[in-house]
Amino acid sequence: MDFRATLLAALAIASLVAAAPGDNAVIVNSGSTNAYGYKITVASDGKATVMLQSHGGTAASTPKPFAVPAATASKFFADLAAARKGNVATVPCMKSASFGSSMHVSWQGWTSPDLTCPAKDSLGDALISDVEAIRKASGISESPALHNPSGP
Repeated sequence: MDFRATLLAALAIASLVAAAPGDNAVIVNSGSTNAYGYKITVASDGKATVMLQSHGGTAASTPKPFAVPAATASKFFADLAAARKGNVATVPCMKSASFGSSMHVSWQGWTSPDLTCPAKDSLGDALISDVEAIRKASGISESPALHNPSGP
């Protein structure tokens, strides 16, 4: 193979690798009748977006980009893999009809249990901690009030 053919092959491989989608996870908080929910999409490289959602999932704001620190993103995806492999579970918990919400993470076809309920083990504790750190990085409050539609 001559130099040009090798270079073209290398460029073709590089373009395929660059075009491959990154690993993404989606955190969804359902909100309640009294608070907005939110949807946070996190890429493995730390790029993320957040948007508020009304109870039921209708968008209440446009997506706002933000960055998750690299160490947090790396830990989050490692903890997601461990949680999925370890079949993470939470303790069922009672919720108010008006104030109760649920939160789940979806990743590679897997969905976590409700992370607003207490974790049964360290796998759940780690995932809940990661999600809280990502929510804080997004700049939104734990329960965004409905009277503040400016959102994130």
